[in-house]
Amino acid sequence: MMHAPIFKKAALALAAAGLMASVPAHADTLATELDINSLMGFTVDTASAGPLAVDTGILNVSNLSTGGSFLAFCYELLQGINSNALNGLPFDASSVIPAAVQTLFNQSYAEVHFDNAVEVAGFQIALWETLDDNNLNTGNLSNWAGATNSADEGDALFNAEIFLDRVANGGANTGNYQLTIWQSPDSQDIIQASTAAIPEPTSLMLGALGLAGLSLVRRRKA
Repeated sequence: MMHAPIFKKAALALAAAGLMASVPAHADTLATELDINSLMGFTVDTASAGPLAVDTGILNVSNLSTGGSFLAFCYELLQGINSNALNGLPFDASSVIPAAVQTLFNQSYAEVHFDNAVEVAGFQIALWETLDDNNLNTGNLSNWAGATNSADEGDALFNAEIFLDRVANGGANTGNYQLTIWQSPDSQDIIQASTAAIPEPTSLMLGALGLAGLSLVRRRKA
């Protein structure tokens, strides 16, 4: 028969295994490049840096640590992409996502065609504004305008307004996304979206074992 101290240790070990199984490793080397085919230019007034010329576009990212790749949006308007990012820089991953950002992705990300610069620009500007005050004309980011006042730039800003209106007024979700913010002190932070996955059977089993272990500890104490 198992003695109490050994039983307790075994139960705690099962609990730890189940709980730790869902905690991912989070420091990778990413090589980042802006897709020139998706570039569009805009101007915006910023509270901290004055008027700025900014570019929107999809980022092509290679994860040199895992061998994978993904598309990303800029998460940090005021910091540019370090030229060294083309060869790879260390980034830390965070899954702490502001609620409004999660809502924006769940409502509108599925509608963005990455080969359409107007749609990409509209979503990117909406993302930056979701991190501010959800309004193109007020807040720390204000008075958005096209760099050349072209029809495409006007359409992009109109798209951004639509996306922001959905966030403010509760539009329907068109997807469910797992978001990761990749942060670097030396380059622009970026955000990755992937379809939220159903846990694998192994992860589910370990999680169940973890909960069972905690339950056994409680029963033993009782």
